[in-house]
Amino acid sequence: MANQDIAAGVDWRARIDPQQAAALKRNAEIVASAGGPGETIAEIREHANAARAIWNEGGPQMAVQRDVTVPGPFRDVPMRLYKPTDTPGLPVFVYLHGGGFKLGNQISNDRQMRELAQVWGGAVISCDYVHVPEHRFPDPVIEVAAVIEGLAENGGDWGIDGDAIVVGGASAGASVAFGAAFELRGRRPGLVKGVVSIYGVLDDNLDSESMRELGGGDFFLQSAHVAQIYDDYMGDADRDDARAFAVKGDLAGLPPAFIAAAELDPIRDDSLLLAERMAAAGQPHRLKVYPGVMHTFFVHSNAIDQGKICIGDIADFLRETVGAP
Repeated sequence: MANQDIAAGVDWRARIDPQQAAALKRNAEIVASAGGPGETIAEIREHANAARAIWNEGGPQMAVQRDVTVPGPFRDVPMRLYKPTDTPGLPVFVYLHGGGFKLGNQISNDRQMRELAQVWGGAVISCDYVHVPEHRFPDPVIEVAAVIEGLAENGGDWGIDGDAIVVGGASAGASVAFGAAFELRGRRPGLVKGVVSIYGVLDDNLDSESMRELGGGDFFLQSAHVAQIYDDYMGDADRDDARAFAVKGDLAGLPPAFIAAAELDPIRDDSLLLAERMAAAGQPHRLKVYPGVMHTFFVHSNAIDQGKICIGDIADFLRETVGAP
C-alpha cells in the first residue's frame, strides 16, 4: 500500500484485520492474567516482559543462540545473538526493540528475531539500550552507536562480518536506530549499510492526519500518551535533533532504508513523511504500509499474517543490502 492509497474520511474501524482484532483480545487476556499492566515502572516492565514471553513461545530453532554483553559507555550492554547456521562471516542485522523508550529488552522480540534469521539466513543481534527514566536522549543513541562500532571491530569473534551491518528497530527502537545512523554518518561513513524502521518514532508531530484520525485511543496508541512518551524521552533536549526524530535531519549520506508502517497507527504518517523526504533527497529507500494492522503488529507474527509478511520483506531488504549466505 503506497501513500496515495491512504484515503481520508474512511471508516478505519471497518478496516481492522480480524487477525489484528483477535491478537488485541488475546493480548488483553494475557496482560490481565499477569495482574494488569502494573503501577510502578518496575511492575510495568515485569508484566510487559511476562506478556512478551508468551507471544515468543514456539518458532524456529537456531544453530547458535547466545546471550552476551559488550562494554558500552554507560554499562555492559545485554544482547542476544541468533545464527541459523554456525557459519563464520555472516552479515548481521542489529535490532532494537520498541517500548516507548521505557520498556523492553534484548529478548522482547525473541520469536521474530528467530523467524527473521531463518528466513534471511544471516545473523541477527537483538540489542538492548538504556531506558527512560534512568536515561534520556541522546544516551540510547550513543550507546547503540558504540555497540555498532564495537561489532565492526570485533565481529569476527562472533562469527559475523563487521563490514556488513544493518541496524533497525520497532517504534522507539527505530528512532534509536536512525539516531545511531546519523551519529555514525559523520565519524564512520559507510559503516552502517542500511536502516530498518518498523512503525518507527520518526517525528514528534501530534497533529498529523493519522494522529487526528486514529489517536483517540481506539487504535492502540493515544495522542496524549504519545506526547508524554516524547516529553519523557527528550526532556529539555533539542527536538530538532535528527538523532531523535529522523524527519528533521539532513538525509544526504544516510544508508538505504526500509520503512514499514501500519495502516491503523496514529504515527503512520511520520513514516510516510520520512519516505517523502528521503525521495526528495535522492536517498534509496522502500516504504510499505501494511493494511488492517496497528502499532505492534510485528510482535504478533505468530498470529497476524502481516507480521509474517513484514519479516519476509525485511529479509528481502537485508539480502538486497548486505546479501545472504
